[in-house]
Amino acid sequence: MSIYSHPSPRNQGSFDRYDFVDNAKAIGMVLVVLGHSRGLPDYIVRLIFSFHVPLFFFISGFLIKSSKLDVPIFRNAKKVLQTLAIPYVLFFLLAFLYWLATRNIGAKALLTAGQAWYSPILGLFTGLESDLFVDPPLWFFPCLIMTAITYHASRKFLTLTAATCIFGALAFVITLFWKDSPFRLPLSLDSMWVALSFYAIGQYVREKNFFSNIKPGYLFVIFIIAVALLVYAEGLNGKVDFANMHFGRWPALYMLTALLGIISTFAFSALFPVSRISAWISKNTLTIFPVHFIFLSLIRGVMVSLHAIPGDYAYGIEWSVVSSVLAIMFCVPFVFFLRRLPVANTRRSP
Repeated sequence: MSIYSHPSPRNQGSFDRYDFVDNAKAIGMVLVVLGHSRGLPDYIVRLIFSFHVPLFFFISGFLIKSSKLDVPIFRNAKKVLQTLAIPYVLFFLLAFLYWLATRNIGAKALLTAGQAWYSPILGLFTGLESDLFVDPPLWFFPCLIMTAITYHASRKFLTLTAATCIFGALAFVITLFWKDSPFRLPLSLDSMWVALSFYAIGQYVREKNFFSNIKPGYLFVIFIIAVALLVYAEGLNGKVDFANMHFGRWPALYMLTALLGIISTFAFSALFPVSRISAWISKNTLTIFPVHFIFLSLIRGVMVSLHAIPGDYAYGIEWSVVSSVLAIMFCVPFVFFLRRLPVANTRRSP
């Protein structure tokens, strides 16, 4: 399974050659896993969260073929739902069963005290991270579904440039004036408008063939400058959380900071050939994205149960790195098993 399609590679060293995006997807996926692990220094977590979600929406838009935009609206919506809604439900059920099996064990028992066994089911229908506590990363699925369907429908009436400008301006206004609120719309009907901007920008960059034939030396300079500006901007804006629509101390910086992270990731990704590891992670992002959270919890729980680490263990960066690597490695046999299920044949991307 993969969230994104894999266009055929063409000329070396060009942004017409899309296989380098496998590196970008793999980097993004590793950052997601690290960001959800325990022990990572707070400043690194803030840096990761400043752009890792926009990166995936940007890549999704970047890899949309223009021919897909000619598909009728309802046919496209049906395909998007087949591709993403079915895995969303299946991964939710897996996380729900894991939660039921472990909710009365160890520290989790304190967190779930008083909760009915059916309480997580609400999250399946709202699609909000706060309700999807059995597996918070699942919120991304409804958001991507709504984003992909809305962008495709909008391009029936808007040109490439108009869609990019309108969604970009709308997202900027939303991030600028949105105030933290306990009231959210279900299925990411609020956050998807911000996601749409990165999705549209990704499609625009693809169609305009930006950064075409950039030499490695220039890519490296772009990477260094973008990273330096990213670190500076993140330091000003502070902690952000796309899933909960928290855009930092200076929301006007949010989109700029995210774009700097995207630029730095793309520039770095284009410097190296795609390795087998990067290709595998890229191909299986749709699986790693939801299940890594379960594996991180499982690794921690097993280590505590075996008394390999105490319950009050001071998690550090070593734990973060090792547990993240193990969580991704555990996905290998899981993917092997999942591919043999008939329902796992939805490979095409929205």
